[in-house]
Amino acid sequence: MEPIIGIIENNPAKVAQMLNVVLADEFLLYTKTKNAHQNLDDNDLYLKLMLFKEQYEQLENTMDSIAARIHSTGYNIPVTPEIFLELEHLAEQSLIHTNGVELIHELLEDHESLIIRLQKKAVYFGNELQEPGVGRYIIELMEIHQRMMLELKIYL
Repeated sequence: MEPIIGIIENNPAKVAQMLNVVLADEFLLYTKTKNAHQNLDDNDLYLKLMLFKEQYEQLENTMDSIAARIHSTGYNIPVTPEIFLELEHLAEQSLIHTNGVELIHELLEDHESLIIRLQKKAVYFGNELQEPGVGRYIIELMEIHQRMMLELKIYL
């Protein structure tokens, strides 16, 4: 019996396409988290700054991991903000918030939205594309975002 380690065997083009969308969402969430870190003007400033910094660094690592997965399919990774904005599902910030509570609420909504889409992708990868390794990887991404949400909720 061959171990399942997440190697993409059956549908590399579909996996790459869907992971590109996830990468675009992660990029926008990273940008919004970095913005929160740079524009915060609130009570508990230092603690929130450290939280946002930790989270945007986690998102950087997550994006690198997704990019490596896409690369393993043999397909290209979108590398321009314009392409990412075409692919992503999260809403861009219309205003720059400096209030920590507003920033946290917006980030929580984005994490929740991303988790919902990742849940659907995990099922799709595991059941329809028969790529259980990629499905498990998507579940790991969900767990990262769930942990980040719990960390953010402490400050509400």
